[in-house]
Amino acid sequence: MKYQPIRAITEDEIRAYEEDGIVCLRKLFDPDTVKRLQDAAEADMAAPSRMGLDATRDGQGRFFGDTFVWRHLAELRDFVFESPSADIAAAMLRSRKVNLVFDQFLIKMPGTSTPTLWHHDAPYWPVAGTQVCTIWLALDPVTQASGAVEYVCGSHRWGKRFKAVSF
Repeated sequence: MKYQPIRAITEDEIRAYEEDGIVCLRKLFDPDTVKRLQDAAEADMAAPSRMGLDATRDGQGRFFGDTFVWRHLAELRDFVFESPSADIAAAMLRSRKVNLVFDQFLIKMPGTSTPTLWHHDAPYWPVAGTQVCTIWLALDPVTQASGAVEYVCGSHRWGKRFKAVSF
C-alpha cells in the first residue's frame, strides 16, 4: 500500500523541534493509515512477538508493549518502509538519510491505572549522539485527561542521562 503524507513539514516546525526537542505535527497521516495501524495494534496484542510484554501493574486496564513489530506483522512492515515516517524524521533532523533503530507499540487501554514512568528515551536506545528522533503517533484521540504523552521542552539539552527503567 502506498502512503501519502497529508501535508509537508514546515520550517517553523523543524526549528521548534531543534529548539524544544519536541514538536506536535498534526494531521500528517490520513484516517485510512491510522485505521490500518489500529488494526495492526489489535493483531499484535492478540499475537505478540517474543518481545511482547504486559506492563500492567496493580489496578485496572491493560498496558501492552512490543518491539520490532515490523518483523512479524506485514501491516506494520508496510507502514515502516512505505509511509512518510522516514521522510518526516529526515526533515526534522535535516538529514538526507535515516536508519530505523526499532519500532514499538506501547498501548494503554482506556482507564488503565498503570502509570507510564517518567523517562528520557535516549537511555533506551542502543545509539549515541543527537541525530536521533522518535515519532510518537497516537492511534486514538487523546487529551491530557485521558493520558496523552507529556514532554519536557528542552530536556534534550540538559546534558544528563537517566537510568532506563524497564516497563
